[in-house]
Amino acid sequence: MRHTEYRNAAAEEVPLRPRFLFAAIHHAYTVFSAWTKERSLLVTSLLLAWVLVAWVPVAGWAGVPVETPTEMDALRAEQNRLLRLLAANDLETPYIVIDTRDNRLQLRSSDGELMRDAVCATGAASKFEGTKAREKWHFATPKGRFAVLRKTQDPIWIKPVWHFIEVNEEVPVFAEDRRRFQRGVLGEYALYFAKGYMIHGTLYEVNLGNSITHGCVRLGADDLGYLYNQVQRGWPVYIY
Repeated sequence: MRHTEYRNAAAEEVPLRPRFLFAAIHHAYTVFSAWTKERSLLVTSLLLAWVLVAWVPVAGWAGVPVETPTEMDALRAEQNRLLRLLAANDLETPYIVIDTRDNRLQLRSSDGELMRDAVCATGAASKFEGTKAREKWHFATPKGRFAVLRKTQDPIWIKPVWHFIEVNEEVPVFAEDRRRFQRGVLGEYALYFAKGYMIHGTLYEVNLGNSITHGCVRLGADDLGYLYNQVQRGWPVYIY
């Protein structure tokens, strides 16, 4: 679990807008008409048709299909990017793949063979704010390529600031305050894959399969135990 300031989504590359298309057509028409003068209008029309054919694949017909990608399109693009990354790398170890859309976690061998398929819970992608300007959090599971940094038995949850605000409790002033530490809520094991993020257990396995966490990935006890015993430090973790 992690608290972090949320940021705006990465800016998408903006395709050419209709005004650029028509500006180009008008310019071509003006120049070519001045050059041809008494030549047939048909020739000029052919040139305009060529401009349309050449520009439409870039800008879309009259620039219409320039909507920003939907969330589904973005997920597919990220999935394809990670699949290309996998194909480009000659993996020497098994790896973990986490699908945040369907809330599935898979452990695969270095040649892609499925070793374990488990239901998990991932980040809710919700935003939360406290009373202070800097108290802004985005509860999402990070996407991309990571690695297992360390494994821990009987992990201790260090409660972040947002937890105390959520439950309407006073935020402890000192980092060593005993109220910040709690055992038993993260399950028997934890596998850290990024700063502040881990794969861990849950007290409420009925909620697995849903996007409800504050960013970490939750697993059932059996799947978590299997993962802890099989996975080694340094193995890749791909999240999309």
